[in-house]
Amino acid sequence: MRLENKNAVVTGGAMGIGRAISLAFAREGARVAVVDLDTVQADDTVGMIGEAGGEAFSIAADIGSAEQVGYMAAEIKDRFGTVDILANNAGSRIVKPFLEHTEEDWRQMLDTNLTGHFLVCKALVPLMLEAGGGHIVNTCSIASVQGRPNRIGYCAAKGGFLTFTKALAADLCDKNIRVNALAPGMIETPMNQALADDPDIGEKWNTENLVGRWGQPEDVAKAAVFLASADADFMTGTTLQLDGGAISAYVRAGEMESR
Repeated sequence: MRLENKNAVVTGGAMGIGRAISLAFAREGARVAVVDLDTVQADDTVGMIGEAGGEAFSIAADIGSAEQVGYMAAEIKDRFGTVDILANNAGSRIVKPFLEHTEEDWRQMLDTNLTGHFLVCKALVPLMLEAGGGHIVNTCSIASVQGRPNRIGYCAAKGGFLTFTKALAADLCDKNIRVNALAPGMIETPMNQALADDPDIGEKWNTENLVGRWGQPEDVAKAAVFLASADADFMTGTTLQLDGGAISAYVRAGEMESR
């Protein structure tokens, strides 16, 4: 097992990509702290890990609150002592036209999708240093590198998160801490379920990438395990694009009729 006896923290671990990452880390032998505001779903993730023979516990925290992040870090230190792996996965998305986007919306997107990750790293990197190093895996998005309609705050925050990843990789390069990012595209998670289930949109979006299907949370989790393991020791500041090739090549309607 690639993560045997490692202590891992997953923010936003209650459902979707975060749950898949938590389960995948546990299957590879890690002990997992599942951090989320949704305590019911976080406990369900912990229960799934336990049923599979793994070890996990949940912590309720809003990563946008420095106070709550401090409490979270104290509990992790008490339970784990040190941290080997941090998956910064928590996030939210507001979809509305630019002129309807309020200052409150903007600040919420920055707090959850950018500032919160800064606070978590500030709180947990010291525990990584005590462990002698580790791996940080940041869940960014293709919206980190591509403008998307009606998502001005989300795109700005995710773009900042991507460059945050690169800057943090530079700041921690001499401390045996590797910092890399995941950039998922359309993944069939609770955040996107209504679109995936829509009879018109869901099927059309299957043709929006080269693979020809929606991504699954497990597709992202497999990459997260790789970046959290010794297999990625020579990688830092890197982004793995998990979008079925959607932003690598443009396919016009009718060009792939044989699919």
